[in-house]
Amino acid sequence: MKIKFIKDLDEEELSKYKESELYKEVHSNYIFCGIHIAYYEEYWQHKWTNLSLVAFDKDDYYICMNMFSDGHELSFFGSPIEVFAMDNSPVKVLARAYQELFAKIESFKENNGVSIIKFSNNQHFVFKYYSTPGFKENVSYHSYIDLSKTEDEIYMNVRKSYKSLINWGKRSMTFELYDHTNITKEIMEVFEDFHISTSGRRTRSHESWILQYQAVKENMGYVVFGKLNGELVTAILVLGGMRECFYGVCVNRRDLMAQKLPIGHATLLKCIYTAKEKGYKIFNVGNVTDRIDPKANDIVKYQRGFNTILDAKITFEAQL
Repeated sequence: MKIKFIKDLDEEELSKYKESELYKEVHSNYIFCGIHIAYYEEYWQHKWTNLSLVAFDKDDYYICMNMFSDGHELSFFGSPIEVFAMDNSPVKVLARAYQELFAKIESFKENNGVSIIKFSNNQHFVFKYYSTPGFKENVSYHSYIDLSKTEDEIYMNVRKSYKSLINWGKRSMTFELYDHTNITKEIMEVFEDFHISTSGRRTRSHESWILQYQAVKENMGYVVFGKLNGELVTAILVLGGMRECFYGVCVNRRDLMAQKLPIGHATLLKCIYTAKEKGYKIFNVGNVTDRIDPKANDIVKYQRGFNTILDAKITFEAQL
């Protein structure tokens, strides 16, 4: 059994990993694809060290953890680590993989100075760290739209009060879709400038927008512009992996929102239908847990209105 940093896999090992079922599982969600990791590294100004690991034996790959360290904690840029494992593997083989993986993680305490680990629900990790000091759990709520449903079924699950607002958007607005076939740097710069003007400041680097343009160019996402009277009033970036896509960036004209014009509703629904047309299986609306900040809470309440199903996600934190 080998435990290696993903970045240190040799050419043959990397090729075998990319052919594995484990790789497909990891990359079903865009967030763990290389270009999105590059985006996070840029967003955080390269303050996190990549310590992502994979456990394998010859051509069989068993466990993957995309994780990073800021010198204090092991996490996915501050969020819990997702542990991907081939649970149908022989019990003894998987047990050995976990044993050696835990030993490698413990070495980070000595060699990298980390003292905290954050991870998503995994029975092996929970058992390992349950009795350690500082062990605690957190529950968050996430909204996922099942794209195997018909458009009519998806629409049925939209909050009743939204339907007149969606119809207003369909009547009053026009929509433009940009994907790998027609996205340009100029279009992404329009999005970036719109984000800056709406926010009143630059919130992240120009290079991070270039990485998101590259993601769309490589058929890993798409952009939808919503226009009112020919003017850009809302823009959404959806990012996608092999199976799942998620609601990545949304910008709405604040003056129109203050006037209670529902410029975002029909635009988001178009994004959801577009994901279905493109063959995605799941549209991840995101973490819609209630927030303390009123503005942030209004946003998640709005997001919850596009589905009637919530998934409770348990995550953990422990001291090493």
